[in-house]
Amino acid sequence: MLQITRDHVISAAHRLYDYDGRCERLHGHNYRIEVTLSAPALNRLGMVVDFAEIKKTLFAALDAAWDHRTLLYSKDPLCVHLAAVLDDASLCPVPFNPTAENMAAWLGEHLFPSAMREHGMPEGIRVDSVVVHETEGSAARWSRE
Repeated sequence: MLQITRDHVISAAHRLYDYDGRCERLHGHNYRIEVTLSAPALNRLGMVVDFAEIKKTLFAALDAAWDHRTLLYSKDPLCVHLAAVLDDASLCPVPFNPTAENMAAWLGEHLFPSAMREHGMPEGIRVDSVVVHETEGSAARWSRE
């Protein structure tokens, strides 16, 4: 199995619903997202997949979904209140409390595989891990294994 990793930075706001601490307040991060892909063999050019293809496929989907948006758990009452006043698509309700761990799992299990299927990435390439760096010193990793 051969692997490659590429990273990308997005800016997003969030808050943790039903949390007792500072992170219950709305705040933002410059998230650094790392994705590791694998393939059983290299393509004819000697690559798992072109790094430019990762940017064009996976990170374009990530930007469209979360960059410069406010990620709120869909069950968070603030989500309803903000939806009533925002008409610019900056609010992004998500089906989970937006912790770095949940974000990494959702990207690895849903967004990235879906983007790969929609853009016809070659068969056999899979998402092995996603790391969400919330701050310079804090990260969460989702792994297929």
